[in-house]
Amino acid sequence: MKYVMTVFWAIILGQVAGFIGSALTHGKFDSMLTLIISIIFGIIVTILPLILQNSSPAPEIKDK
Repeated sequence: MKYVMTVFWAIILGQVAGFIGSALTHGKFDSMLTLIISIIFGIIVTILPLILQNSSPAPEIKDK
């Protein structure tokens, strides 16, 4: 469920950032392009920690 909520909030925040960015640059706001970029970013943010967690080596414990 937390992955679904992460992608959901990435979509919401991506739309807000896209709208503000287009207003600041006096450009045209394209909600479909912003939606696609937000979904891709949300999926990357969701999957990246899982990939990094599995690829990191286990720390070595040294005995004294």
